[in-house]
Amino acid sequence: MTIANTGATGNTDSTDRAERAEQLRNDLADYIKGWGTFRTPRVEAAFRAVPRHLFLPDVPLEVAYGRKPVVTRRAADGTSVSSASSPKLVATMLEQLAVQPGQRVLEIGAATGINAALLAELVGPTGTVVTIELDDDLAASATESLEAAGYPHVEVICGDGALGHPDHAPYDRIIVTAEAWDIAPAWWDQLTVGGRIVVPLRLHGSGLTRAIAFDLHQPDRMVSTSAVVCGFVPMRGTTEHAEHHVRLTDDVVLKVDADDLPDHAALAQALTHPGQEHWTGIQVRHDEPAEHLDLWLLTTTASRFGRLSAGSQARTSGLADPAPRWGGAALYDAGAIAYLATRDINDETLELGVIVHGPDNTKLAAHATDLLTRWDSARPSQPTITANRANSTPRPNTAAAHIIRPHTAITVTW
Repeated sequence: MTIANTGATGNTDSTDRAERAEQLRNDLADYIKGWGTFRTPRVEAAFRAVPRHLFLPDVPLEVAYGRKPVVTRRAADGTSVSSASSPKLVATMLEQLAVQPGQRVLEIGAATGINAALLAELVGPTGTVVTIELDDDLAASATESLEAAGYPHVEVICGDGALGHPDHAPYDRIIVTAEAWDIAPAWWDQLTVGGRIVVPLRLHGSGLTRAIAFDLHQPDRMVSTSAVVCGFVPMRGTTEHAEHHVRLTDDVVLKVDADDLPDHAALAQALTHPGQEHWTGIQVRHDEPAEHLDLWLLTTTASRFGRLSAGSQARTSGLADPAPRWGGAALYDAGAIAYLATRDINDETLELGVIVHGPDNTKLAAHATDLLTRWDSARPSQPTITANRANSTPRPNTAAAHIIRPHTAITVTW
């Protein structure tokens, strides 16, 4: 009798857990839908179908179906090495990718396998999904989870994602789920002309990154259809690229591009100079599509660009309080720093301003406020980003900002 009762209880618990998982899965899909993220019924249906909790077996259901990323592995220094990305961002990128039934899809970065399962739902029974993971144990775990969740046909490859997987090429779609410094040659080679790649591309050494949907118009030329603000764990392997920053205090760092040759010693003294506030009167609504203001600043000025990261102590004390909405976007010159700041006008609107630290900062302050005035007059919402293979001849465009990578020449226009 004891054994029978235990079995009955176990079955009940299993049923209750499955029902609870289904409820949480639909709650998460409802939340994403409420943001207007789903633009197609098929992506929404995929989110309601894939059992996320089976890919995160050691995580409570409420966390597995939560709204935030779930870190699944950390390096020795505590930084995230692998994670299940924010579900809302995953949905956004799948909408960017615009997968069609029957297509061949390559994913760079299997991680837990959740995204590969979503892709399998989108390509359907006649499509193909190949996903690549650098670490053999993560690849094995993703394989097991995909089989347990009902997606054994997804092929998991253990290898360097920058090399792609030529055996199933060419692909109609490629999606990269880690921050990339460049568009790897293999991705150019393995994407069919007319196909699309969605890649979180770091456009500046400070970490300014966009998930860009590129259509391959010619074998050596891609043009963006959309760009979305995002943050991802950086790619590892042959294309790994280190970050560079200047520490201003224990709680504040300025993330920069090493190629700009920042003066570390001078910048380290910037916050010893009291901040000077310059409020512009420019108002921005919270729901306004102004998320690319930082990218506009980067690509519109010859001044050196950085991103100021301040901890809670620095913000509370008033030492540094950069605008989180634009990732702490800042300009700097020698030992002077000017960063974007905001203050609330009302519940719906904020005012843009600039806070400047450092000696001889008058010119930098004037330049930064002038740039904001120029931005306000046009308020560009989406950039056009063009990528040309490094061995091709890019079309000249004097109005474009040029970003050069080892394998790709990138231009940004507004």
